Amino acid sequence: MSPINDKLPTMLALAREHTELSRVQLAGMLADIFLAPDATLSLREEEMVNELIDQLMLNSTPKVRAQLVEKFVDLTRMPRRVASNLAQDNSISIAGPILLASPNLTDQDLINVVTDHGSDHALAVASRQKISEAVADALVTTGDVRVMQVVAENLGAHLSRNAVDVVADAARYAIELREPLLRRPEMNAEAAVKLYWWVEQDLRRYALKRFGITSGQIDQALASTIGSFLDDHVHQKANDEVMQQVAQWMEDHNAVNTAVLPQVLRMGHFRLFNMLIARLAGLNLSLIDTIMSEAGGRGLASICRAVEIDKPGFVSLFLLARGGRPGDQVVHPRELSHALSTFDRMSPAIAKDLLHSWSVNPDYFAKHREESAREDHLFL
Repeated sequence: MSPINDKLPTMLALAREHTELSRVQLAGMLADIFLAPDATLSLREEEMVNELIDQLMLNSTPKVRAQLVEKFVDLTRMPRRVASNLAQDNSISIAGPILLASPNLTDQDLINVVTDHGSDHALAVASRQKISEAVADALVTTGDVRVMQVVAENLGAHLSRNAVDVVADAARYAIELREPLLRRPEMNAEAAVKLYWWVEQDLRRYALKRFGITSGQIDQALASTIGSFLDDHVHQKANDEVMQQVAQWMEDHNAVNTAVLPQVLRMGHFRLFNMLIARLAGLNLSLIDTIMSEAGGRGLASICRAVEIDKPGFVSLFLLARGGRPGDQVVHPRELSHALSTFDRMSPAIAKDLLHSWSVNPDYFAKHREESAREDHLFL
């Protein structure tokens, strides 16, 4: 018979008393059993001790729990039954040390804590020396950016493909996630391409070097990124303040170019299109609004020539842009013919001079608009 049997009657009596003092004493005795140098329990002894632990933890007070944490400084000696219970404590001062360092907690124990408690508990789990893919999945799907950041920075964590994708999606708008994610060993070329246009220039260079991203992939990523970004603002198309912020974001990411214009129009972002054209042409937005509302397409033809959009590109923009014109949005065949005639007659050099004149004196366009309208009417 081991010495534990000598203590069992006393421990059983303490368990029945249901006072804080008795529970504190019982906690101390249980801790002493597991901390003893020769702490080896038989199967029967382990069952009895586990029953006592269950009774103790069922109605334990903060004082009892604090004593258990204090007793088991060496968390490797804390039995799983105690550790899993303390890990669920609502007080992070009790649960934190256990979640951070107990080797006896299972993945399911940790996942349950992440699911049942708030960010403080999740942060403690995310800071563990080693984290399995299953636990990492639970952590990143909390949606808490701080938790994701700790996971991304923790090289002892193992990230699944799903976890990488979740953090990459969040990294579009959370700058603190971008660098640690891109530098993780699990990061893959596909996720890097998706994130490419959302990150800063130095990180784009790093991604190019590490993953060998091609120019074709970069172009596809740009289109996909812009599409995703515009989808996020689909209900704010008519809000000039928001659209200006979108235009500025695109300019900051070197995404204001002629290639993106058809995509913007196809998604119905006519105000954003005008803002981007204004930036490309160096003209103020009110003048662009006037140009885009005119019949005949003279102004748009001049702009397209000046920014070196080819003829098929001009036709595409002209037809798509009519959807944002007030009133009748149907393009008359003669209107398109007249627009093409203007485009064909104008050289890029002349178009650039014309845009310069408009930028210096926006009234220059308005002054000739009435004459142009009369001429356009002949074609219509």
